[in-house]
Amino acid sequence: MRHGRPAASLAALLLVAASATAAPTAGPADKPVSAAAAIRACTGKDLPEYLKGACLDDTAKALRERLGILVERKLAAIAAVAARPPSPGSLAGREDAENWRKAFLAAQAAWEEYFRRHCDSLYDFDYHGGSAAGQLASSCKIRLLAARIDEMRE
Repeated sequence: MRHGRPAASLAALLLVAASATAAPTAGPADKPVSAAAAIRACTGKDLPEYLKGACLDDTAKALRERLGILVERKLAAIAAVAARPPSPGSLAGREDAENWRKAFLAAQAAWEEYFRRHCDSLYDFDYHGGSAAGQLASSCKIRLLAARIDEMRE
């Protein structure tokens, strides 16, 4: 009997962790994201300390996937401009599409660089790789990803 209890408890804890990450980040890519709700779901009292870091990391990964979907959608919308006939006052034609694509990709690359450097610096320097550094870096990623997703949705 004693051996059955820890397995059941661990299964229950893993279920809590899975549901914590699913709620705030699940759904269509164009659905709003609350960084605060996502972070709260992974850092609340119901989740044991040893699962919080993994929950935050999984949440950041899920948001990264959602952002990837939105970037692909944006690139498809930009590509559609190439097929439009020229019209005064609006983007149309291959040249406009190519210029927009280059500008968007440059902006996205700059955001990616900021995202990586800012959140990595929290782990490497601000918190010196301490016990909470991973959770704080993942929380940073969640906040920035949620903000970028909201920008891309507009």
